[in-house]
Amino acid sequence: MVFFDMHSHNLSEEENALVILNQYPLSAQTESFFSVGIHPWYLEDWEKQWTKMRPLASHQNCLAVGECGLDKNISTHFELQQEIFKKHIELSEELKKPLIIHCVKAYDEVIRLKKQYKPEQMWVIHGFRKNEKTALNLIKAGIKLSFGKALLSDESLQKTFRNLPQNSFFLETDNAHIPISHIYQKAIEIRQNLDDFTKMKMFFISE
Repeated sequence: MVFFDMHSHNLSEEENALVILNQYPLSAQTESFFSVGIHPWYLEDWEKQWTKMRPLASHQNCLAVGECGLDKNISTHFELQQEIFKKHIELSEELKKPLIIHCVKAYDEVIRLKKQYKPEQMWVIHGFRKNEKTALNLIKAGIKLSFGKALLSDESLQKTFRNLPQNSFFLETDNAHIPISHIYQKAIEIRQNLDDFTKMKMFFISE
């Protein structure tokens, strides 16, 4: 079984792990599979960063655009965040690559943009740890969810995860220094269905 890590800031030493390494435009390395995007926390020099985005996102090892997105917990003007997020949406569609989304307190806005753009490419909210109602609203809008370290100990999140439809989620390590296999083991224990996890890599890439 391949342990597909949909979003990580660290390379894995596990032989059977396939990692999408999160990269930033001004420091990206292209030797392994990666995604590239401008995080909403780091928009000060976004124009300079954006000049690097298209060639990096077009690279054969780039499997997704992002992480990018919206965050209402930061001081960066929300209109600017939306402007840059829309650029990522358009690039994702142009290059036919999935979009990895950072979202904090802006789920309604993400759903609204999903309905507005009607994208053909997959959208994935990474690091999801909200309630079941929010999860199901996002899934109903056609947005996938990715779960990380919080799944190991958050009982409320485990309940939400247990009740999700098949093929609506991925797993990730994000910036946690733990093997992705540990998260898979817990996820399989929660859902009691190995079939939910055996083709996760193919599902992401084929979409």
